[in-house]
Amino acid sequence: MISEFLKLICIYLFCIFFCLNFINLRKKLFSNKLYIVILSIILATLSFITTHLNASLKHIIPVTLLWLLISFILSNPQVAFIVIIISFTISYSLHATSSAIAIFLLTPLYYKTNSFPFLLLSILTGFIQTIAYIGLCKIKRFQNGIPRLLSTPYINIGTLLSMFFVYVLFFSPLHSYDEALQLPTLILFIFTFPFLIYWWQAQITKAYRRNLELRELESMRTEMAELKRKMEELTAENDRLARITHRDNTLISALKNATVKYLSTDFEDPAVALETRNQLIENINTLSAGRSSLPEARKEQSARTFETSSSLLNELLHEMDEKAIEMKITFAVHMGTALDNFIPTAVSESDLVHTVDDLLKNAFKATVNCEKRVVQLQFYKLGKHFVVEVADSGIPFEAISLVNMGIEKLTTYEDGSGIGLMDIWSTKETYGATYHLDECVIADTFTKKISLTFDKKNRYSIRTLRKNEILQMSRRADLQVYDYNE
Repeated sequence: MISEFLKLICIYLFCIFFCLNFINLRKKLFSNKLYIVILSIILATLSFITTHLNASLKHIIPVTLLWLLISFILSNPQVAFIVIIISFTISYSLHATSSAIAIFLLTPLYYKTNSFPFLLLSILTGFIQTIAYIGLCKIKRFQNGIPRLLSTPYINIGTLLSMFFVYVLFFSPLHSYDEALQLPTLILFIFTFPFLIYWWQAQITKAYRRNLELRELESMRTEMAELKRKMEELTAENDRLARITHRDNTLISALKNATVKYLSTDFEDPAVALETRNQLIENINTLSAGRSSLPEARKEQSARTFETSSSLLNELLHEMDEKAIEMKITFAVHMGTALDNFIPTAVSESDLVHTVDDLLKNAFKATVNCEKRVVQLQFYKLGKHFVVEVADSGIPFEAISLVNMGIEKLTTYEDGSGIGLMDIWSTKETYGATYHLDECVIADTFTKKISLTFDKKNRYSIRTLRKNEILQMSRRADLQVYDYNE
């Protein structure tokens, strides 16, 4: 009885662990593992009681209860159903494999004592299953899990496959004593499970690529809005200069005629000649002063004032604008969304200002020695999530810096400390944000873009042409690298 109960606890315990790993929620919802243990005991108890009342419902009721719980968390019952069945299947199979290994290890003890220690078997099985679970979590695909599945027709395929596994695990001839029925079902199960895993991996890749496309599209929209604003400013400036030129055409012609007339006139009265000369000089000085002030007005830039919903951010942007003028950097700021919609719900004001400060300082350092010096800061909304993005035309990160981002204090600059990058990573970890680096090597203006999306996914991804180089150096499971041309 105790052995059976321990078996059920192990199955449901690791089913919950797998499930929360696959949807990348374990650290956020169940940071205290005691909650997971308590939930697995509840499910095991429910399954144990159901076994004595109606054996056919042994796993159906606990799995259904767990499905309702995950559905409530994800707000997507169909995806929750797929995740639960995959998790339960892996946990059930892992327990069966671990049990077989444990029996093999304890077989010599049976021949010595003529009795089989079932309690020891359950404990050893749980220990082996724990080691196997830890080993699976070291695999990159299992660790990153299924952060998001798109609502596509392929979801229906996954649902049908999952329903097949429900039949195999709960109702199939595998539980009967008819070998004629057991073998075909087992073969079908073995060949279908890899296909489900392949489908699952394809959905993950497709979902994340779609997310990257949406990110790039939103970034391009904000860039277009910024370019449109600049075009409007230049058009207004061009109209002003056109009006000045139109007026000057008349004034210069009149001044030329007055000067020629003065030089060709033989004044009899010296006082009249002096008065005419002084008037002519005054007109020339007035016209000259007006024209010489035009280029100076373009050269003497003053730091802009910014009006966001954050007074701290306003002061920071004003200060950074002053530095940009001093360093001869073209600094653009685009507000694609209102900050008060996300402060402090998505991120606190102080953390946002500190992160923006680190991002801009790193971008300024990267561009200061480059021929083209452009830095752009954007705030926009991607879906329902808040995004902070900084793009620059500076030098790229070294590959080792990307591989060890957030792990070691590394810097690309001689006078750098690496603290800024660590602080940015700290913000990512605190809010579970997605840190995405896009090396825009094909773009004309920027060489890289760094974005923090406050989506509670806690991911780290890079889109680059150096995919192979980075993957050869990287051994970290949280890093996802995508080829720029894919």
